[in-house]
Amino acid sequence: MAGASAAAWAQAALASSSARRVQPPAATDCPREQLTLYAGTVQRWQRRTGRTDLSIHTEWGSTEQLRILHPGSDNPAPWFLLRRQAFQASDWAHIEARPGQLRPGLKVAAWVCSDGRNPLLDWQPPAAP
Repeated sequence: MAGASAAAWAQAALASSSARRVQPPAATDCPREQLTLYAGTVQRWQRRTGRTDLSIHTEWGSTEQLRILHPGSDNPAPWFLLRRQAFQASDWAHIEARPGQLRPGLKVAAWVCSDGRNPLLDWQPPAAP
């Protein structure tokens, strides 16, 4: 599903009530039975030294609060992907208008493991015009 939007993943997940599931990115090693997907639009974003907090208004109508811990750093990028690809330093320009200020209406697919590890965020910025 490389290049698919978070909304498309959410629609695919809702389209079938069978055992079919949305494929998690290869970058996660969380057991599938412990993995949850929150796909939607980021409503709140706060990046600071030690942690990044965000809330996602999901495609299913819920609002989910997430936290990424990164002690001693203000950089949560090790837990990021961009369109299912490894996140690069140059990718910040796709998600933040300036450091600490997320671009409005940005979509993300957050893969959350129930064992308490940091979620893996797969950013889905709009394609460049």
